[in-house]
Amino acid sequence: MNKGTLFRAHAVKNVFGGDSIARVAGVVVFTPGVIAGEDYVGRVVSTSKDYVRAEVVEILKASPERCLSKCSPSGRCPGCVYSFMSHAEEQRQKLGQLRDFMRPLNVAPEMVQGYKLEEAPEEFYRNKIRLTMRKAGGEAQLGYVFPDGRMYPLSQCRLASEKINQKLSELLADPGFIPSMHDRMTITLRESADGVFCFRNNAGKRLAPLREQVLGRDFKVPADGFFQVNQHGLDALCSLVKTALEELKCNYFIDAYAGSGLFGAVAAAAQVKYIAGVEEDEAAGKTAAENYRNFGAEEFDFRIGDAALLLPEILSAAPETAAVLFDPPRAGLDGKAVRALNSSKIRNVLYVSCHPATLVRDLGRFQYGGFAIEQVRLIDMFPRSGHFETFVQLKR
Repeated sequence: MNKGTLFRAHAVKNVFGGDSIARVAGVVVFTPGVIAGEDYVGRVVSTSKDYVRAEVVEILKASPERCLSKCSPSGRCPGCVYSFMSHAEEQRQKLGQLRDFMRPLNVAPEMVQGYKLEEAPEEFYRNKIRLTMRKAGGEAQLGYVFPDGRMYPLSQCRLASEKINQKLSELLADPGFIPSMHDRMTITLRESADGVFCFRNNAGKRLAPLREQVLGRDFKVPADGFFQVNQHGLDALCSLVKTALEELKCNYFIDAYAGSGLFGAVAAAAQVKYIAGVEEDEAAGKTAAENYRNFGAEEFDFRIGDAALLLPEILSAAPETAAVLFDPPRAGLDGKAVRALNSSKIRNVLYVSCHPATLVRDLGRFQYGGFAIEQVRLIDMFPRSGHFETFVQLKR
């Protein structure tokens, strides 16, 4: 199949990221905008050795789960990859994707379950968006950028909270706003318990920490620091971690890749007596220590530095009944961190992941260390986008 080739296909399923997958004349075809079970006409847009990518020309047999996207008809946004199907179908597809990822680890499908977010909205939920300005040929565009550099201009985002959209409208109505933006400048809109904050490029580093709500209490996070974008998903994660620690009767908790100390704070709320935290970002680490205290930690040790390098010492000082929680970046765990865990005496592990591929890679490494997977829960942290959050509990 060459670029521009037209074909008919039947979509088998939607894979991680949202694209449908089909097989045409023995060739694997990935096509966005198609729901599993649909028949369609597509056109090849790019080819590689093992597969081709295509675009939809016509839907021949539509799924009953197909719906009209509420976003701009000007093109497919790089964020809302599931806007053309019902949210219920999106959740079914994501659960199937996670089960497929877990299959090589011999995890039974029924062990992988979704976590229902009660009354959680499927849109207008994000507490943070980042937009880019492009100026060329006398034209100014503000919006999201595709991986290939194309722009998706917008004046409102259906994933962003209503307060963020209101602030964006106010900015765009200001006649001096667009002229004050330079080409490729970014603007971040961030909602917290104190309102909506707006900063350009990396100016967030100069702002005071923002106030959030965790388990009904105030929680501080650097303005430019990482924090979960969906309050309902955040509540679900905190509930899962708190319940796990209470059931383990955990008295010693290791908060690896701690960020602003979210899960250490949850551990303190769960009456864990001793907390050890480590975070490479200095601003986040200082905030984490403050959050531990504010959430009632009786005794804790917080270190600023690379978790992969500091974990051997931290783990060796902990009793085997301690629980360690990993919440690493999308790239997953450094091999040194995995080796430190497997060579330790720790028996209980909690893993929070936003990328199933690196999650499965790391879980496979844990299995070599004698850890068994006890539960896997999918949290629909990012409705309408191609991503989701996963919570895993393991025991040696």
